[in-house]
Amino acid sequence: SAYLFGRERKVADIPVDHGSLSKQHCVLQYRALPSKSSSIIGEPTKLQCKPYLMDLESTNGTFINGVRLDAARYYELRRGDVITLGASSREYVLLTEQSA
Repeated sequence: SAYLFGRERKVADIPVDHGSLSKQHCVLQYRALPSKSSSIIGEPTKLQCKPYLMDLESTNGTFINGVRLDAARYYELRRGDVITLGASSREYVLLTEQSA
């Protein structure tokens, strides 16, 4: 699954209206990866779904915990990470089932 953040409402899954944000600003994507936990030989590999964030070459950047992301590169998100976009003061915080 993937969710597009941006000002272009026709294509954005999560519309954002701040003037410093791009039409297609960044994407939150869940990727299924093989689990690092040991598995028994002969059993299918277990997959673990993890969230990743990618800046789509936005003009004013995408930030995780105040650090600007390099464009077109996936960054794994962890519980409690704070995402900010451009010069917007709005914060998005990653919560998990264990956060409650």
